[in-house]
Amino acid sequence: MTTGTDVPTPDPADGVDDEGLPVDRPHRVGRRILSGLLTYGVVALCVLFLIRSVHGEDFTSALALVTWQQVVVISLLGVVNLATNLPPMAICLPGLRYREAAVTNTASAALSNTVPEGGALATGLNYAMLRSWGFRLSDITSEVIVTGTWSQMTKYALLAVGLCATWLEGWGKPGLGWVALVWTAIVLLAALLLALILRSTTFASRLGRWTDALFRLGTKVVRAWTPPVMEQQLPDFRVLMVRLLRFCWGRLTVAMVVSQLTACFVLGVACRMQGLDESTISWAVIVLAYSAVVMASLLVPTPGGIGIAEVVLTLVLGYGLPQSDQAAVLASVLLYRVATFLVPIPIGLVTYLYWRKSTAWRCDVDSKPVVLPGDAAPAAA
Repeated sequence: MTTGTDVPTPDPADGVDDEGLPVDRPHRVGRRILSGLLTYGVVALCVLFLIRSVHGEDFTSALALVTWQQVVVISLLGVVNLATNLPPMAICLPGLRYREAAVTNTASAALSNTVPEGGALATGLNYAMLRSWGFRLSDITSEVIVTGTWSQMTKYALLAVGLCATWLEGWGKPGLGWVALVWTAIVLLAALLLALILRSTTFASRLGRWTDALFRLGTKVVRAWTPPVMEQQLPDFRVLMVRLLRFCWGRLTVAMVVSQLTACFVLGVACRMQGLDESTISWAVIVLAYSAVVMASLLVPTPGGIGIAEVVLTLVLGYGLPQSDQAAVLASVLLYRVATFLVPIPIGLVTYLYWRKSTAWRCDVDSKPVVLPGDAAPAAA
Protein backbone atom coordinates (compact mmCIF):
# COMPACT_ATOMS: atom_id res chain seq x y z
CA MET A 1 0.00 0.00 0.00
CA THR A 2 1.01 3.67 -0.28
CA THR A 3 1.18 6.45 2.30
CA GLY A 4 -0.03 9.98 1.78
CA THR A 5 3.46 10.98 0.59
CA ASP A 6 3.34 8.36 -2.17
CA VAL A 7 6.17 6.35 -0.57
CA PRO A 8 5.28 2.64 -0.54
CA THR A 9 4.88 0.89 2.78
CA PRO A 10 6.90 -2.38 2.68
CA ASP A 11 4.91 -5.57 2.64
CA PRO A 12 6.79 -8.92 2.47
CA ALA A 13 3.85 -10.40 0.58
CA ASP A 14 4.56 -7.95 -2.24
CA GLY A 15 8.08 -9.31 -2.70
CA VAL A 16 9.79 -6.18 -1.34
CA ASP A 17 12.14 -5.69 1.59
CA ASP A 18 12.06 -3.13 4.41
CA GLU A 19 13.48 -0.52 2.00
CA GLY A 20 10.62 -1.02 -0.44
CA LEU A 21 12.92 -2.67 -3.01
CA PRO A 22 12.37 -6.04 -4.75
CA VAL A 23 13.88 -8.82 -2.63
CA ASP A 24 15.36 -10.58 -5.69
CA ARG A 25 17.47 -7.61 -6.82
CA PRO A 26 21.26 -7.99 -7.22
CA HIS A 27 23.02 -7.16 -3.94
CA ARG A 28 26.28 -5.37 -3.12
CA VAL A 29 26.33 -3.82 -6.59
CA GLY A 30 28.50 -0.89 -5.49
CA ARG A 31 31.10 -3.27 -4.09
CA ARG A 32 30.98 -5.35 -7.27
CA ILE A 33 31.60 -2.27 -9.42
CA LEU A 34 34.57 -1.10 -7.34
CA SER A 35 36.05 -4.61 -7.31
CA GLY A 36 35.58 -4.91 -11.05
CA LEU A 37 37.32 -1.58 -11.62
CA LEU A 38 40.47 -2.88 -9.91
CA THR A 39 40.36 -6.28 -11.60
CA TYR A 40 39.76 -5.10 -15.13
CA GLY A 41 42.10 -2.15 -14.77
CA VAL A 42 44.89 -4.72 -14.67
CA VAL A 43 43.38 -6.57 -17.64
CA ALA A 44 43.18 -3.33 -19.63
CA LEU A 45 46.88 -2.64 -19.07
CA CYS A 46 47.72 -6.14 -20.26
CA VAL A 47 45.66 -5.67 -23.41
CA LEU A 48 47.28 -2.33 -24.15
CA PHE A 49 50.68 -4.01 -23.83
CA LEU A 50 49.47 -6.62 -26.36
CA ILE A 51 48.40 -3.89 -28.79
CA ARG A 52 51.80 -2.24 -28.41
CA SER A 53 53.55 -5.53 -29.19
CA VAL A 54 51.38 -6.28 -32.24
CA HIS A 55 51.90 -2.89 -33.88
CA GLY A 56 55.44 -2.25 -32.75
CA GLU A 57 54.45 1.18 -31.39
CA ASP A 58 55.51 2.71 -28.12
CA PHE A 59 52.35 3.16 -26.06
CA THR A 60 53.68 6.38 -24.60
CA SER A 61 53.76 7.96 -28.08
CA ALA A 62 50.01 7.36 -28.41
CA LEU A 63 49.37 8.79 -24.95
CA ALA A 64 51.38 11.87 -25.88
CA LEU A 65 48.91 12.59 -28.69
CA VAL A 66 45.97 12.71 -26.26
CA THR A 67 45.36 16.14 -24.73
CA TRP A 68 43.12 17.09 -21.82
CA GLN A 69 40.96 19.15 -24.19
CA GLN A 70 40.35 16.05 -26.29
CA VAL A 71 39.45 14.06 -23.20
CA VAL A 72 36.93 16.72 -22.14
CA VAL A 73 35.31 16.84 -25.59
CA ILE A 74 35.15 13.06 -25.97
CA SER A 75 33.76 12.67 -22.44
CA LEU A 76 30.95 15.11 -23.22
CA LEU A 77 30.23 13.15 -26.39
CA GLY A 78 30.19 10.02 -24.27
CA VAL A 79 27.44 11.54 -22.13
CA VAL A 80 25.51 12.45 -25.28
CA ASN A 81 25.94 8.87 -26.51
CA LEU A 82 24.54 7.58 -23.22
CA ALA A 83 21.56 9.93 -23.59
CA THR A 84 20.67 8.39 -26.97
CA ASN A 85 20.04 5.07 -25.19
CA LEU A 86 17.11 6.54 -23.26
CA PRO A 87 14.46 7.17 -25.97
CA PRO A 88 14.12 3.47 -26.94
CA MET A 89 13.41 2.57 -23.31
CA ALA A 90 10.88 5.37 -22.88
CA ILE A 91 9.20 4.50 -26.19
CA CYS A 92 8.81 0.81 -25.31
CA LEU A 93 7.75 1.37 -21.70
CA PRO A 94 5.13 4.13 -21.72
CA GLY A 95 5.00 5.87 -18.36
CA LEU A 96 8.77 5.57 -17.83
CA ARG A 97 10.21 9.02 -17.20
CA TYR A 98 13.52 10.01 -18.76
CA ARG A 99 15.17 10.48 -15.37
CA GLU A 100 14.20 6.89 -14.50
CA ALA A 101 15.45 5.64 -17.85
CA ALA A 102 18.72 7.51 -17.25
CA VAL A 103 19.20 5.93 -13.83
CA THR A 104 18.53 2.35 -14.88
CA ASN A 105 20.47 2.63 -18.14
CA THR A 106 23.61 4.18 -16.65
CA ALA A 107 23.65 1.96 -13.56
CA SER A 108 23.21 -1.15 -15.72
CA ALA A 109 25.96 0.05 -18.09
CA ALA A 110 28.38 0.57 -15.20
CA LEU A 111 27.65 -2.92 -13.88
CA SER A 112 28.01 -4.48 -17.32
CA ASN A 113 31.31 -2.66 -17.93
CA THR A 114 33.01 -3.73 -14.73
CA VAL A 115 31.74 -7.04 -13.37
CA PRO A 116 32.28 -10.57 -14.73
CA GLU A 117 29.01 -11.80 -16.24
CA GLY A 118 27.89 -8.20 -15.79
CA GLY A 119 25.34 -8.42 -18.60
CA ALA A 120 23.15 -10.86 -16.67
CA LEU A 121 23.54 -8.89 -13.45
CA ALA A 122 22.76 -5.66 -15.28
CA THR A 123 19.53 -7.17 -16.59
CA GLY A 124 18.57 -8.18 -13.07
CA LEU A 125 19.32 -4.69 -11.79
CA ASN A 126 17.29 -3.18 -14.62
CA TYR A 127 14.30 -5.35 -13.66
CA ALA A 128 14.66 -4.45 -9.97
CA MET A 129 14.76 -0.72 -10.68
CA LEU A 130 11.77 -0.79 -13.00
CA ARG A 131 9.80 -2.89 -10.54
CA SER A 132 10.58 -0.42 -7.75
CA TRP A 133 8.86 2.24 -9.90
CA GLY A 134 5.74 0.10 -10.19
CA PHE A 135 6.11 -1.56 -13.61
CA ARG A 136 4.91 -5.13 -14.08
CA LEU A 137 7.24 -8.00 -14.95
CA SER A 138 5.36 -8.72 -18.17
CA ASP A 139 5.69 -5.12 -19.37
CA ILE A 140 9.38 -4.97 -18.44
CA THR A 141 10.02 -8.25 -20.26
CA SER A 142 8.30 -6.95 -23.38
CA GLU A 143 10.41 -3.79 -23.28
CA VAL A 144 13.66 -5.72 -22.81
CA ILE A 145 12.89 -8.17 -25.63
CA VAL A 146 11.70 -5.52 -28.08
CA THR A 147 14.55 -3.07 -27.48
CA GLY A 148 17.10 -5.89 -27.43
CA THR A 149 15.85 -7.39 -30.70
CA TRP A 150 15.62 -4.00 -32.44
CA SER A 151 19.08 -3.04 -31.17
CA GLN A 152 20.70 -6.23 -32.48
CA MET A 153 18.95 -6.00 -35.84
CA THR A 154 20.09 -2.38 -36.20
CA LYS A 155 23.68 -3.37 -35.40
CA TYR A 156 23.60 -6.25 -37.89
CA ALA A 157 22.24 -3.94 -40.59
CA LEU A 158 24.90 -1.35 -39.78
CA LEU A 159 27.61 -3.99 -40.20
CA ALA A 160 26.17 -4.85 -43.62
CA VAL A 161 26.23 -1.17 -44.57
CA GLY A 162 29.83 -0.84 -43.38
CA LEU A 163 30.96 -3.92 -45.30
CA CYS A 164 29.26 -2.83 -48.52
CA ALA A 165 30.47 0.78 -48.27
CA THR A 166 34.11 -0.16 -47.62
CA TRP A 167 34.04 -2.71 -50.44
CA LEU A 168 32.71 -0.08 -52.85
CA GLU A 169 35.53 2.22 -51.73
CA GLY A 170 38.07 -0.47 -52.58
CA TRP A 171 39.18 -0.82 -48.96
CA GLY A 172 40.26 -4.16 -47.57
CA LYS A 173 41.22 -7.47 -49.08
CA PRO A 174 39.69 -8.79 -52.35
CA GLY A 175 37.39 -11.24 -50.55
CA LEU A 176 35.61 -8.43 -48.70
CA GLY A 177 32.97 -8.18 -51.43
CA TRP A 178 31.87 -11.77 -50.86
CA VAL A 179 31.79 -11.23 -47.11
CA ALA A 180 29.62 -8.14 -47.64
CA LEU A 181 27.28 -10.05 -49.98
CA VAL A 182 26.88 -13.03 -47.65
CA TRP A 183 26.37 -10.92 -44.53
CA THR A 184 23.84 -8.67 -46.27
CA ALA A 185 21.90 -11.76 -47.39
CA ILE A 186 21.92 -13.11 -43.81
CA VAL A 187 20.63 -9.80 -42.43
CA LEU A 188 17.86 -9.60 -45.05
CA LEU A 189 16.86 -13.21 -44.32
CA ALA A 190 16.80 -12.51 -40.57
CA ALA A 191 14.67 -9.41 -41.13
CA LEU A 192 12.27 -11.38 -43.34
CA LEU A 193 11.93 -14.17 -40.78
CA LEU A 194 11.33 -11.66 -37.99
CA ALA A 195 8.65 -9.93 -40.06
CA LEU A 196 6.93 -13.26 -40.79
CA ILE A 197 7.07 -14.28 -37.12
CA LEU A 198 5.50 -11.00 -36.08
CA ARG A 199 2.84 -11.29 -38.78
CA SER A 200 1.66 -14.84 -38.11
CA THR A 201 1.38 -17.07 -35.05
CA THR A 202 1.06 -20.05 -37.37
CA PHE A 203 4.35 -19.27 -39.08
CA ALA A 204 6.05 -18.76 -35.69
CA SER A 205 4.86 -22.21 -34.55
CA ARG A 206 5.89 -23.83 -37.83
CA LEU A 207 9.33 -22.23 -37.75
CA GLY A 208 9.66 -23.36 -34.14
CA ARG A 209 8.93 -26.99 -35.15
CA TRP A 210 11.54 -26.83 -37.92
CA THR A 211 14.06 -25.38 -35.49
CA ASP A 212 13.29 -28.06 -32.90
CA ALA A 213 13.94 -30.72 -35.57
CA LEU A 214 17.36 -29.21 -36.26
CA PHE A 215 18.08 -29.02 -32.54
CA ARG A 216 17.25 -32.71 -32.16
CA LEU A 217 19.87 -33.50 -34.78
CA GLY A 218 22.30 -31.38 -32.81
CA THR A 219 21.66 -33.31 -29.60
CA LYS A 220 22.85 -36.47 -31.37
CA VAL A 221 26.25 -34.82 -31.70
CA VAL A 222 26.31 -32.92 -28.39
CA ARG A 223 24.45 -35.25 -26.07
CA ALA A 224 24.82 -33.06 -22.99
CA TRP A 225 22.97 -30.18 -24.68
CA THR A 226 19.32 -29.61 -23.76
CA PRO A 227 17.86 -27.37 -26.49
CA PRO A 228 14.96 -24.97 -25.89
CA VAL A 229 11.50 -25.86 -27.16
CA MET A 230 11.21 -23.31 -29.96
CA GLU A 231 7.72 -24.41 -31.05
CA GLN A 232 6.45 -22.80 -27.85
CA GLN A 233 9.06 -20.10 -27.35
CA LEU A 234 8.75 -18.45 -30.79
CA PRO A 235 4.98 -17.82 -30.44
CA ASP A 236 5.59 -16.55 -26.89
CA PHE A 237 8.33 -14.28 -28.25
CA ARG A 238 5.87 -12.99 -30.86
CA VAL A 239 3.22 -12.19 -28.26
CA LEU A 240 5.70 -10.22 -26.17
CA MET A 241 6.80 -8.16 -29.17
CA VAL A 242 3.79 -7.60 -31.37
CA ARG A 243 1.67 -5.61 -28.89
CA LEU A 244 4.42 -3.03 -28.43
CA LEU A 245 5.59 -2.91 -32.03
CA ARG A 246 2.12 -2.14 -33.37
CA PHE A 247 2.27 0.97 -31.24
CA CYS A 248 5.87 2.16 -31.64
CA TRP A 249 7.88 0.34 -34.32
CA GLY A 250 8.49 3.48 -36.41
CA ARG A 251 9.67 5.69 -33.56
CA LEU A 252 11.69 2.84 -32.09
CA THR A 253 13.50 2.21 -35.38
CA VAL A 254 14.44 5.88 -35.72
CA ALA A 255 15.62 6.03 -32.10
CA MET A 256 17.75 2.90 -32.53
CA VAL A 257 19.37 4.15 -35.72
CA VAL A 258 20.18 7.49 -34.08
CA SER A 259 21.67 5.72 -31.06
CA GLN A 260 23.94 3.50 -33.17
CA LEU A 261 25.02 6.31 -35.49
CA THR A 262 25.85 8.48 -32.47
CA ALA A 263 28.28 5.82 -31.26
CA CYS A 264 29.85 5.77 -34.74
CA PHE A 265 30.06 9.56 -34.64
CA VAL A 266 31.95 9.46 -31.33
CA LEU A 267 34.48 7.08 -32.87
CA GLY A 268 34.76 9.31 -35.93
CA VAL A 269 35.37 12.41 -33.82
CA ALA A 270 38.10 10.57 -31.91
CA CYS A 271 39.81 9.76 -35.22
CA ARG A 272 39.46 13.28 -36.60
CA MET A 273 40.90 14.81 -33.40
CA GLN A 274 44.03 12.76 -34.04
CA GLY A 275 44.41 14.11 -37.57
CA LEU A 276 43.07 11.01 -39.31
CA ASP A 277 41.02 12.65 -42.05
CA GLU A 278 38.58 11.17 -44.58
CA SER A 279 41.35 10.26 -47.00
CA THR A 280 43.13 8.29 -44.25
CA ILE A 281 40.18 6.67 -42.45
CA SER A 282 36.82 7.12 -44.16
CA TRP A 283 33.48 7.19 -42.40
CA ALA A 284 32.68 3.85 -44.02
CA VAL A 285 35.69 2.30 -42.28
CA ILE A 286 34.65 3.93 -39.01
CA VAL A 287 31.17 2.40 -39.29
CA LEU A 288 32.73 -0.97 -40.11
CA ALA A 289 35.11 -0.76 -37.14
CA TYR A 290 32.30 0.06 -34.73
CA SER A 291 30.10 -2.73 -36.09
CA ALA A 292 32.96 -5.23 -36.01
CA VAL A 293 33.49 -4.48 -32.32
CA VAL A 294 29.81 -5.14 -31.64
CA MET A 295 29.98 -8.54 -33.36
CA ALA A 296 33.30 -9.46 -31.72
CA SER A 297 31.91 -8.58 -28.29
CA LEU A 298 29.01 -10.96 -28.90
CA LEU A 299 31.37 -13.78 -29.85
CA VAL A 300 33.90 -13.10 -27.07
CA PRO A 301 31.90 -11.45 -24.26
CA THR A 302 33.94 -9.48 -21.75
CA PRO A 303 32.73 -6.71 -19.43
CA GLY A 304 32.20 -3.65 -21.58
CA GLY A 305 34.02 -5.39 -24.45
CA ILE A 306 37.29 -4.75 -22.62
CA GLY A 307 40.24 -6.16 -24.49
CA ILE A 308 38.41 -7.36 -27.56
CA ALA A 309 37.15 -3.85 -28.43
CA GLU A 310 40.60 -2.29 -28.29
CA VAL A 311 42.18 -5.01 -30.41
CA VAL A 312 39.45 -5.03 -33.08
CA LEU A 313 39.28 -1.25 -33.35
CA THR A 314 43.05 -0.97 -33.69
CA LEU A 315 43.23 -3.70 -36.33
CA VAL A 316 40.35 -2.37 -38.45
CA LEU A 317 41.14 1.34 -38.22
CA GLY A 318 44.85 0.74 -38.72
CA TYR A 319 44.48 -1.65 -41.65
CA GLY A 320 46.58 -0.56 -44.62
CA LEU A 321 47.93 2.57 -42.92
CA PRO A 322 51.66 3.34 -42.69
CA GLN A 323 53.49 2.77 -39.45
CA SER A 324 53.62 6.52 -38.87
CA ASP A 325 49.80 6.62 -38.43
CA GLN A 326 49.50 3.71 -36.00
CA ALA A 327 50.12 5.82 -32.88
CA ALA A 328 47.30 8.18 -33.93
CA VAL A 329 45.02 5.17 -34.48
CA LEU A 330 45.78 3.85 -31.00
CA ALA A 331 45.21 7.31 -29.51
CA SER A 332 41.82 7.46 -31.28
CA VAL A 333 40.88 4.08 -29.83
CA LEU A 334 41.84 5.23 -26.34
CA LEU A 335 39.71 8.35 -26.67
CA TYR A 336 36.75 6.34 -27.92
CA ARG A 337 37.03 3.90 -25.04
CA VAL A 338 37.14 6.79 -22.58
CA ALA A 339 33.76 7.89 -23.97
CA THR A 340 32.10 4.47 -24.21
CA PHE A 341 33.76 2.42 -21.48
CA LEU A 342 35.07 4.73 -18.74
CA VAL A 343 32.52 7.57 -18.75
CA PRO A 344 29.49 5.34 -17.95
CA ILE A 345 31.16 3.80 -14.87
CA PRO A 346 31.28 6.76 -12.44
CA ILE A 347 27.94 8.05 -13.73
CA GLY A 348 26.36 4.63 -13.22
CA LEU A 349 27.81 4.25 -9.74
CA VAL A 350 26.33 7.60 -8.71
CA THR A 351 22.91 6.84 -10.22
CA TYR A 352 22.85 3.40 -8.58
CA LEU A 353 23.57 4.89 -5.16
CA TYR A 354 20.93 7.57 -5.79
CA TRP A 355 18.35 4.88 -6.59
CA ARG A 356 19.27 2.92 -3.46
CA LYS A 357 19.03 5.93 -1.14
CA SER A 358 16.05 7.77 -2.66
CA THR A 359 12.60 6.53 -1.69
CA ALA A 360 10.48 9.45 -2.87
CA TRP A 361 9.86 8.07 -6.35
CA ARG A 362 9.15 4.43 -5.48
CA CYS A 363 5.75 2.89 -6.07
CA ASP A 364 4.01 -0.32 -5.11
CA VAL A 365 5.23 -3.27 -7.15
CA ASP A 366 2.98 -3.90 -10.19
CA SER A 367 1.07 -0.67 -9.56
CA LYS A 368 1.84 0.88 -12.97
CA PRO A 369 0.46 -1.32 -15.77
CA VAL A 370 1.33 -0.18 -19.28
CA VAL A 371 -1.77 0.65 -21.31
CA LEU A 372 -1.26 1.14 -25.05
CA PRO A 373 -3.68 2.65 -27.58
CA GLY A 374 -6.17 -0.03 -28.49
CA ASP A 375 -6.01 -1.83 -25.15
CA ALA A 376 -9.49 -2.40 -23.74
CA ALA A 377 -8.61 -1.59 -20.14
CA PRO A 378 -5.68 -1.77 -17.73
CA ALA A 379 -4.97 -5.28 -16.58
CA ALA A 380 -5.28 -5.87 -12.89
CA ALA A 381 -2.03 -5.58 -10.99
